[in-house]
Amino acid sequence: MRQSFFVCLAGIVSSLHAAPYNLEPAWTKLQFPDCPVVYTHTGGDKPVQVIALQRGLIQVLPDDRNSHESPVFLDFREQLRDEIHFEAGIHGLAFHPDFRKNRRVFLSYSQSEPRRNVLSEFTVQKAPFKVDPGTERSIMEVPHQLADHFSGSLAFGPDGCLYWSIGDGGLRDDPHGSAQHPFLLQGKLLRLDVDHRSGRRAYSIPEDNPFVGQQEWRGEIYALGFRNIWGLCFDSQSGSLWAVDVGQDLYEEINVIRSGGNYGWSVNEGSHPFRPERPKGPTPILKPVVEHNHSEFRSITGGFVYQGKKHPELKGAYIYGDYDTGRVWMLRYDRKAGQVTEHRELAKTRLRIVAWAQDADGEVYALNFIDGGIHELAPAAPTDTVVQ
Repeated sequence: MRQSFFVCLAGIVSSLHAAPYNLEPAWTKLQFPDCPVVYTHTGGDKPVQVIALQRGLIQVLPDDRNSHESPVFLDFREQLRDEIHFEAGIHGLAFHPDFRKNRRVFLSYSQSEPRRNVLSEFTVQKAPFKVDPGTERSIMEVPHQLADHFSGSLAFGPDGCLYWSIGDGGLRDDPHGSAQHPFLLQGKLLRLDVDHRSGRRAYSIPEDNPFVGQQEWRGEIYALGFRNIWGLCFDSQSGSLWAVDVGQDLYEEINVIRSGGNYGWSVNEGSHPFRPERPKGPTPILKPVVEHNHSEFRSITGGFVYQGKKHPELKGAYIYGDYDTGRVWMLRYDRKAGQVTEHRELAKTRLRIVAWAQDADGEVYALNFIDGGIHELAPAAPTDTVVQ
């Protein structure tokens, strides 16, 4: 009797604490030959959605969720044929905010000869909706000293500038101290004006970037102290900029980015000392909004502020997950008060969440590294039966 009571009680407690959401397949008949890493859209009244695969193929997503057709948007596989490292290949894709008029799309990727991060621009045809690889125009290249941590997330801000994240250069411990170095672009978040050229540059540096005019600092730098940003987004309502940073030994972190902000790596990992004796950048080190230790998360994947209609209870919440554990969490942050007002788990999955996406309606999706699937947030099935 006593044993049965505790078995029932354990079942009730389990059901009360069950995660309230699942991630379910969104396009059930689409199959991709490679891992999807970016899902984005053109914006505008009739947005076109595209999905970029890691090794260079970018395809158009059909509006019909039951369709098995996904036309080629850009075939960049020949240019990336030697990129076989786990993190190498395509890293970011962003359509210009005025795409309907100028037909410009931007691609971030890595190449090995020489090893570098590349930011390029392409022109999109109107009919068919497609990109000729021959239209590529290099905007900027950043040398990559070591083996991984390319980062490479892209996002246009409400100011019209393009934000581009660069990893610390790779391996462990940021051995060159790049993330805090004033004249290296590794371990930084860059802010570029891609609508104007400056001298020999295919871009210009916005005059209000935080380190403009400081001789020892690269003017492109907007924020510093990152290991490997893996998810960059602007909240479409508030305009706030969010970035998650993948940790090394113990902590994964989420940051709301400020101009000139220093987010600590590799002096700190999260809010904790890591190599406190190392030289620090010129601005104070900021603490993350939220951090997860490695008992919860081991490779964080960001993340969008939910602005959809399917889950009104999540409106305004930042939703993110973890590549290693498949867990999905949310948080609400009061920026004026500087504090988190809500933070909880949404889903436990077996997915390898390699990226998040947001459609034109504000709904969020997770991209799965294992099967190349696109998954959307959905309420979990009722769990009010007692497990015995």
